[in-house]
Amino acid sequence: MEDCEVNLKKIVAALDLSAYAETTFMHALSLARSLQAELIILNIINISGLQSLDLVASQGFPVSKEDYIRKTSRERIRIFEETYLSRTEGTAAKIELRVGVPFEEIVRFLRKEKADMVVMGTKGRTDLAGVLFGSTAEKVFRHSPCAVVSVRGPRHCRLPE
Repeated sequence: MEDCEVNLKKIVAALDLSAYAETTFMHALSLARSLQAELIILNIINISGLQSLDLVASQGFPVSKEDYIRKTSRERIRIFEETYLSRTEGTAAKIELRVGVPFEEIVRFLRKEKADMVVMGTKGRTDLAGVLFGSTAEKVFRHSPCAVVSVRGPRHCRLPE
């Protein structure tokens, strides 16, 4: 059997704005600190939600997909800086935002960055879509070029005593 060297130096925390984000972040941060790895907080602005803006704009309303993306990006960066990045002291960390289909953008990002591991929640913002179409996490599990750590959610997290 060939030797397999496992060297985990770049960990991606795929975070949305769901109740799972905090627990997912804590797992990713703990792993990054333990392994002295870089932590990248990745968030995807889901393009499927933007298609309704085209319909609204076609009715004469002054809305712009580009303005929405710009405004949403600024707001999410602010939220992720305050909520997560501010707690990464001593760990190399950054925030990355992408726009697109979440699982496609996550997998594309993992490949581009040559990530060693991705940490993500098993459920996101929309449980119904997961039932109908398969969850983002499931699709990432099937297509990821690196190890995937699945975080089950807040009720499975051990809190400090």
